[in-house]
Amino acid sequence: MNKRSAIRVSLAVASSIMLTPAVSRSADLVAGELLAKKWCIQCHGVRADRLGPNLSAPTFPELAAEPSITEYSLRALLRAPHETMPQITFTPDQPDDIVGYIMSLKPHH
Repeated sequence: MNKRSAIRVSLAVASSIMLTPAVSRSADLVAGELLAKKWCIQCHGVRADRLGPNLSAPTFPELAAEPSITEYSLRALLRAPHETMPQITFTPDQPDDIVGYIMSLKPHH
């Protein structure tokens, strides 16, 4: 199984886990983009016009375009430890901001 397939399987499993409902505050998309550029850019492309250094790590626009990607599945992915992603300790608002930023990249049909 390649890494991209493993990520998709992880997302499918994670989305089936019952998660705590999202906080009622709105995500700060600018803060989410800044956090992504600080932590996630080491592996992922966080913008549509840039690939990340790890070509097996999906870009954020690729993640957002996946039909199975939801706010809940992204939160589960951020919480679930896996060998390819470093353990990051978030403040309570930061996961909402990163998830909001990725979801803002979802294509609108």
